[in-house]
Amino acid sequence: MTINSRTKGASAEREFSNELYNWSGVRLVRNLEQTRSGGFDLIVHPDEVGSMAEAFRGLAIECKRYGKVTPGLIKTWWEQARAQAAPRNLHPVLAYRADRQDWHVIAPLCLVNPDLTRNLTLDCTASMGVVAFCSIVREVAG
Repeated sequence: MTINSRTKGASAEREFSNELYNWSGVRLVRNLEQTRSGGFDLIVHPDEVGSMAEAFRGLAIECKRYGKVTPGLIKTWWEQARAQAAPRNLHPVLAYRADRQDWHVIAPLCLVNPDLTRNLTLDCTASMGVVAFCSIVREVAG
């Protein structure tokens, strides 16, 4: 049985947004404009208010769900996340999960520590779990 990649992608986006909600209390929804405009996957629900919601609005979150994740795929996905974040001057974020694994989040070091340079190469990123990522967003929210 083959799985439609669009259905799998939508499912991954919903799964990751649920994880974020569990740890942050902020509802993120699928960006339905992503197909037409080539944008990132998740946006903050329009009804969400507060500092955490505003912090999430500064991020361009790209979600990937794959059977087996390789360093080459991560590099390709990170470049996609960067390209999608650039037009809106947002911080790129890559969330990915391999089969039977937990979610991993990659974010630029300048999101972790604003005193660091805004170098967006993959070498200047931090890789973390969902809880750590939500903790960082909470810090950004102040």
